[in-house]
Amino acid sequence: MKSYEFLKSEEFVRTIHQTLKEVLSLLLKNDMPFTILTNISRINFEPSLPSSVTQNLQQFTLFAIENYTFSSAKLINNHLVFEAGFGEDDFASLVTVPLGAIVKIIVENVPIFLNISLDITEHTAEEVSKEDKLKKSFEALLNNPENKNLFKK
Repeated sequence: MKSYEFLKSEEFVRTIHQTLKEVLSLLLKNDMPFTILTNISRINFEPSLPSSVTQNLQQFTLFAIENYTFSSAKLINNHLVFEAGFGEDDFASLVTVPLGAIVKIIVENVPIFLNISLDITEHTAEEVSKEDKLKKSFEALLNNPENKNLFKK
């Protein structure tokens, strides 16, 4: 298996997610504020952020999980959820971050976790699993010589 395939494999992504969940759980349990570097395109904001805020966000954005934001932070299924204020008006929004969108965890300027799975920018573990199963099914279909006629025009 090539390293690219391994880094996006269901088993590796699941392992990274489990480790990430355990690290986040420990930080929350021990009242240790932290910062996360995230892929913003995978994050949900409720209510949606105003354009005056979103225009200033980069694809990879840091969130400081401290003070009120820290006290509101919870792990729910495969997501880190917290409340945060944005922009000059401190626009309040509930932020839902899929584990696969977390690139790095930093505590007191020290990186303590790095997500090297290819799930960061591509898919959730469930999507990777479905994609892998579909690919394997299609390959099995093509490996049968009797099925080759199905794809001729």
